[in-house]
Amino acid sequence: MSDPRIERFSNQMLAGRLTRREAVRRAAALGLTVPALGAVLGGSAQAQDKEFQIAYLTPGLNVPFWKYLSDGIKQQAATDAAKTGAKITVTDYDSRNDAGTQLQNAQDAITAGVNLIIISPTDSSSAPTVLEAAKDGNVPVVIADIGTDEGEYVSFVISTNDQGAYDAGKVMTDKMEAKGWKGGDVLMITISQARLNGQNRTKGITRAVEEAGSKIVQFLESKDYTRDEAQRQASDMLTANPEARGFFTQHDEAALGAWAAIEESGRADQLIFASFDGSPESVELIKQGKLVAAAMQQPVLMGRLSMEVGLKHLRGEKVERQTEVPTILVTPENVAKVEAQLADTVFPATGEAATPAA
Repeated sequence: MSDPRIERFSNQMLAGRLTRREAVRRAAALGLTVPALGAVLGGSAQAQDKEFQIAYLTPGLNVPFWKYLSDGIKQQAATDAAKTGAKITVTDYDSRNDAGTQLQNAQDAITAGVNLIIISPTDSSSAPTVLEAAKDGNVPVVIADIGTDEGEYVSFVISTNDQGAYDAGKVMTDKMEAKGWKGGDVLMITISQARLNGQNRTKGITRAVEEAGSKIVQFLESKDYTRDEAQRQASDMLTANPEARGFFTQHDEAALGAWAAIEESGRADQLIFASFDGSPESVELIKQGKLVAAAMQQPVLMGRLSMEVGLKHLRGEKVERQTEVPTILVTPENVAKVEAQLADTVFPATGEAATPAA
């Protein structure tokens, strides 16, 4: 019986989906001789170096942040293609916030013969299984946000989650003190604490709150990452904690849902509200003074950098093991000055590469 791995490798070669470097590496892993491989590569190597199939495995495209990051990936693909003449196809694989679906997506992408996987894991604890599948299929991986508990990958592009949450939290507690609420209780909606980025955001905001003599008296973790879910969670916490004076959220939809609950509760003038992440709608809340601070990640920039390091690796160039992308602290006082930057690196602007959705 023929080895299915060799058959898949041959199909990828014939389809021109492997660079010379990648073909040699995979051939060695399969026990094929380099001279035999050279005969197959022949005059087609130049064409193969000009075509790349990229898979982006995202937790869920229902969350705007991941759509923004995908846009950044495709922007960089289009920029590289225009510069080098390469044909770069990016396929989004929507995991619908399910670890099992993300693993199946990874297996589908590997079987399809992709040259590179860029992954934003559903959570850090399930990421190693995907990385192992990619390793078995000899497909390099770039991690874009969230992180992994372990496993092999080419590079990791991550926001400064701890510092960003601390910065926004510091603005919140300073505003609480200015209102005469120093030491007041704080409520919070988090992203998954199984994610490294979620753990770091919680560390950052906790540090700011404790330095101010306050305490996070209740927090709830997002499961669906929807506005409706956050509104329900915020409403429940506001009812259970009538003396709370601060509210912090860790993602875009949570901020918008929580604000709806705060307004509905009639306590908008009794709470200081801050967040991590940002969207065009949260910028409007900042302009109106309803949101006192938001530590905004730069998902479009993160996508660009993830694609850039991935393509460099495919071309045999050295890349950094980790790249930290700073958050942008946005407040009512500076929002006008940073809007142009937000439009470039935070909010979406679709690229021109082919973008089928898996």
